[in-house]
Amino acid sequence: DLMSGLVTQTRQKGRGSGLSQGFTFRSYSSGVTIAKPYGCTMLMIECVGGGGSGAGGSGSKREGGSGGGGAALARMSFPAESLGETLTIAIGAGASRTAAQGHGAAGGVTTVTDDDSSKVILSAYGGGGGTQGTGSDQTMTGGAGGGTGSVGVGNTGSSIVSGTNAGGSPTIQGSTEGDSLGGRGGGGPTNAAGFNSEYGGGGGGGNQVNASPSYAGGSSLFAAGGGGGGGTSVDGGTQGTGGAGGAWGSYAAGGGGAGGVGGGTNDGADGGDNAFGAGDGGGGGGGHDSGSGGDGGA
Repeated sequence: DLMSGLVTQTRQKGRGSGLSQGFTFRSYSSGVTIAKPYGCTMLMIECVGGGGSGAGGSGSKREGGSGGGGAALARMSFPAESLGETLTIAIGAGASRTAAQGHGAAGGVTTVTDDDSSKVILSAYGGGGGTQGTGSDQTMTGGAGGGTGSVGVGNTGSSIVSGTNAGGSPTIQGSTEGDSLGGRGGGGPTNAAGFNSEYGGGGGGGNQVNASPSYAGGSSLFAAGGGGGGGTSVDGGTQGTGGAGGAWGSYAAGGGGAGGVGGGTNDGADGGDNAFGAGDGGGGGGGHDSGSGGDGGA
C-alpha cells in the first residue's frame, strides 16, 4: 500500500504531523527497500509496530480473555545527507487471532535500516499478548503496550492472577507500570481498564472471572490503542459485553472498537484505521453463558 502526493496540511484532533506544503508523504504496510528521493533535504520517518492479540476465552470456566496491548509509534527527522542511498523498511505484523483457551501473542517490530551502514535507525515495538486463565475462578492481566525500546510484557505461558504487565521500555522518570509517558507503553492491568500512554501503545483491558464488568483497552496520544477485555459471565446470570478498545489520540481508556454484546457469539468491532496516525484497539468479544462467546476485534 503506497500513498504519495503533495501534502499541504495533515492535522487531526488538534495535532499537526509536522508536514507542510512542499513535503511528499508515503505510507508502506509491507516490507520494501526504497531509494533516497532525488533532491530531498530532510526525511521525517514514523514507524508503528504490530498490535498484540487478546487471549481466547474459556467457556467451561466462563472466563473471557484479556486484551492485547497496542503498538508504539516512533518518529524522527533525518537530514538526507546523513543517510545512505537506500533504506530498508521491515513491517511488524499484528499478532494473529487466538484460539479458544489460548494466550495472546506479541505484535511485531517495525524497523528502518540504513543500508549503507547496516544500522537500524528507527524502530517501534509491538504490544504484548493477553492472558487466559488455565484454572477456575482466575483473573487475567492484559497485554502491555509496546514501547520505543522493547515489546510490551504479555502472557508468560501460564495464568497471571494479579499485578500489572509492564509497558515496553524506556522507563521514563515519573512513568509507572500504569499510565505512561514518553516512549514507554501503557501497563496491562488485572481487573481494570488498560493504562494509557503517550508514544507507547495503550495497555490491553484486564478481566475478572465470574463477574459482569468488562474492561476497556488503554489509549495513546500518538500510538495505538490496546484491545478491550473479553466479556465474561456470572454463574447462571449476567452475560457480559466485551470492553471497548482504546483509541489513538486520547489519554482515556476506551473510545476504540466497541465490545461485542453478551449472550451470544457476538464479536467485538475492529478498531479504526487512521490515515495519519496509529490504529485504535479492537473491542473484546461478548460473553456467553451456554456456548462460545464472540471474537475480539482487530
